[in-house]
Amino acid sequence: MKIRTLYQKVQNIETARTFWETFLGLKPSKSSAMWCEFRLENINFALLLNDYGDEVKGSNVVPVFEFAESEIGKAVEKAKALDCTVVLDGLANPDMKSIVLRDPSGNEFEISQIHA
Repeated sequence: MKIRTLYQKVQNIETARTFWETFLGLKPSKSSAMWCEFRLENINFALLLNDYGDEVKGSNVVPVFEFAESEIGKAVEKAKALDCTVVLDGLANPDMKSIVLRDPSGNEFEISQIHA
């Protein structure tokens, strides 16, 4: 068994697509008025327009993006420049070595050091 896709429900697909396209530096592999999908190695990270009235509270999914230690600072600064807020900063914690951020759509994601 494997995970094929993780997706977040979003209120505005264009806003979310623009944010993730800019943050990831990738164009979507699939995109429509209701769905946007980015291929990240062996998994799809996607956005689904929540136009069916689901009340979304908190994060739907918290994807963890791994970066080389030398790239984490750049990724965090890029996210902050794109109006992300810090939820939990565990970069200095040797047991965590990651930071949880909230994107402009209100969904959380994590930037972590690559684990061997």
